[in-house]
Amino acid sequence: MNLDHPNPRIASELAGQALLEEGVNVSVMRLPQVHDTVKQGLITPYIQMAREKGSVAYVGDGSNRWPAAHVLDVAKLYALAIERREAGARYHAVAEEGISARAISEIVSVGLGLPVLSVSPEDAPGHFGWFAMFAGLDMPASSRKTRESLDWHPAGPDMLTDLRAMDYAAIPA
Repeated sequence: MNLDHPNPRIASELAGQALLEEGVNVSVMRLPQVHDTVKQGLITPYIQMAREKGSVAYVGDGSNRWPAAHVLDVAKLYALAIERREAGARYHAVAEEGISARAISEIVSVGLGLPVLSVSPEDAPGHFGWFAMFAGLDMPASSRKTRESLDWHPAGPDMLTDLRAMDYAAIPA
């Protein structure tokens, strides 16, 4: 476990580790952007923010990446992990290792009919507010070990496909 990792999951990782040390059978499921055509993990509040700002922004050149997985693939992985009951296991529910912020922004801009905007890293906190903590992070992740240990084979649509198929009018403002 990397205590210096910028991902805010560290609090839940430490809590799980403490329970494990007390003898509780705990395993951890590390979630990416879990998506379907209705919800998109952190992308849903990102869409709401874009509406408010009048543009769909990314930080810098938009090359930072976020991992993703379809909600049905994640559900299957949870079932496999529960069946395994391996104390202390850490699983990565990742079907796609990293989708660039720019690719996400470009598709969301079409869905919302808004322009795409690059925001400098220095201006990101002012533009994104609480979301700035996530907006510029490059968080690629691999599920190779998870796939091997649980024989998990994600098969759902990728996140960009779901973003293209979304009904953006149905997302609350």
